[in-house]
Amino acid sequence: MSERILEALAEAIHERHGFRVVALDMSAVPLTMEAFLIASAENRIQAKAIADHVERTARGLGFRRHHLEGYEDGSWILLDFIDLVVHIFLPSTREYYDLEMLWSDVPRIEYDDGEVPPDERSYGTPE
Repeated sequence: MSERILEALAEAIHERHGFRVVALDMSAVPLTMEAFLIASAENRIQAKAIADHVERTARGLGFRRHHLEGYEDGSWILLDFIDLVVHIFLPSTREYYDLEMLWSDVPRIEYDDGEVPPDERSYGTPE
């Protein structure tokens, strides 16, 4: 999977304030996709907004969504573009399924959020 494509989709996630964006290179794994792109959202509404924006961005890059899972619930939205699968999680769901640990042996790219997510901010602590 092209790094340019992954970067464009990571940027789309960040544009909707998604965080902890990680790409996993699945090309050496005997699966049908080349990459996973994993991200977190603060709530279900934001997860849906991220999914919608990622789909629009992917369409602009020439991808067509093959399958969608979890959109109504919003705690884990899966966008399947055949060669690329995008996972958008609420933090607790992401922690529970821990795809990064499951696939810890594949190469990964972590994308800088540029901002600290709400649950990792330090309020009132001395610097």
